Amino acid sequence: MFARIGAKLLLAMVGVALIFFGVGFIILGIATALGPYMGAAWGDVIAGAIFLVPPLIWALAVASTRPPKPAPASQILATLIAAAMKETPWLALVSAGLAGAADLFLKRNKSKK
Repeated sequence: MFARIGAKLLLAMVGVALIFFGVGFIILGIATALGPYMGAAWGDVIAGAIFLVPPLIWALAVASTRPPKPAPASQILATLIAAAMKETPWLALVSAGLAGAADLFLKRNKSKK
């Protein structure tokens, strides 16, 4: 079990290293290609910006959007509760609920030992 977890962890670390160095070499290649035209420093800046700006724009867009408002609740339940409050006394509702719960409790099937 630990060997499988260790193998998966090693594979994940190798994958992360490949991505890290692959992106680094791509940036180095872009910077080297831009070097003769703009100088080494500006080539590095432009190559870094090519890889840095799009994820930053995406992160700002995701962070700035608000989650959608939830759909309004159905008015049926509110109407039923309002009708019950107008026409039925609260004491009758509570006592009926307690009587129903007591009836369920007393009629439950008890296991015999």
